[in-house]
Amino acid sequence: MAVSQHPIMGTSLASLDVITAFIRKVNPSFNPEIARQFLTVGAKYGVRGDAAVAQSIHETNWFRFGGDVKPEQNNFAGIGATGGVPGNSFPTIKDGVTAQIQHLFAYASKNSLPAGEAVVDPRFTLVTRGIAPNWEDLAGRWAVPGYDRNKYASLQAALEAGETYGHSILKLYDGMTAADQVPVPTVKPLIVIDAGHGGTDSGATGSGLLEKDLTLALALQVRDRLVNEYAANVKLTRSTDVFVALSDRANLANGWGAAYFVSIHINAGGGEGFESYVYPGTSSGVTGQKRTIVHDTVVHYLNTLGAADRGKKEADFAVLRETDMSAVLLENLFIDNATDGSLLGNSDVLTNLANAIGDGVAKAMGLNPGIQPEIPVWKTEGVDWLYEKGLLTDPAWKDKLDEPLPLWAEAVVLKRLYDLLSGDGTQ
Repeated sequence: MAVSQHPIMGTSLASLDVITAFIRKVNPSFNPEIARQFLTVGAKYGVRGDAAVAQSIHETNWFRFGGDVKPEQNNFAGIGATGGVPGNSFPTIKDGVTAQIQHLFAYASKNSLPAGEAVVDPRFTLVTRGIAPNWEDLAGRWAVPGYDRNKYASLQAALEAGETYGHSILKLYDGMTAADQVPVPTVKPLIVIDAGHGGTDSGATGSGLLEKDLTLALALQVRDRLVNEYAANVKLTRSTDVFVALSDRANLANGWGAAYFVSIHINAGGGEGFESYVYPGTSSGVTGQKRTIVHDTVVHYLNTLGAADRGKKEADFAVLRETDMSAVLLENLFIDNATDGSLLGNSDVLTNLANAIGDGVAKAMGLNPGIQPEIPVWKTEGVDWLYEKGLLTDPAWKDKLDEPLPLWAEAVVLKRLYDLLSGDGTQ
């Protein structure tokens, strides 16, 4: 009898909101940051992060633990744990999730780790690479024996009956994705638009123009295009003429939990045309696929102006290296080229270029035009501000945007604000 096969590698289908709602039906105190990391890290490795969450539900009793492994270990799949042995511990949620994703990656793929990634999984080298490409293949490997010996005479019999370790995960996954059919309030994945340079850093100059002014003008219009036409969730690393250090730009996006980072620049140095960059080694993965969509959309517009396509490239730029999510850097024409400079000095061209960038980013993120946001941007921005200032700390409130704070929580926020303003706080 043929056994069904469901690949470990692939794209997640369930959103952060759906995963969180599914788990909180059983465990109301579930921390959604765990699910966010599964989706983010899973996407980086090409592993189905939402299915990996289902594995953790199975391993941790809906993240309530209760066995040998304790919550503070950030070990969501029992790595290294055996009867009476608590297994490995990881310093952060991200590290614990990364270890689990890497362990699945080792079983399912023979590829090298994504560029810039270090081995976190302590048992990575113990796995025969690519030996278990499907969830059904994990029985007898990740989990031993991986089936009920009192019920079945062999692993093959349990496989044919659909009752193995992998099948238990898939049943949870089916329940999670079925929940995706129920309408729930959603906050769309965050897109961060980064206007290069600013403040004391003017960037390139030429044609009577400053790069910092052009990048800001483009970033503001890209944001407006994404918000107004696609109801996207967008933040800017800067919205005025201020200096923001490169690492701070990446840290902002990482702290916000961004899904995509788009850095906007203007080129210089005697060339002409448009080019785009991703971090070295990422062109063939999800980051490269998104970049291709953005690049081709922008080039389609610039072709109408006779501007040159300089191609899709890779570079070790700080904002590409230090961001946790997929990231692209766009070099939009040459400020010191007479022809390109005249285009950059044309406000209509800038608007159309910004619209092309926005449309490309929307396509890359799978956004459709004309759909209004279910949660207004001003609500999410206001709540994000409370977190940024340390006035709210429990991530659970991010999923309760339309619910009132209880009196005790209001008191905590007011006290922290008072301490902050009076200088008694830590910030």
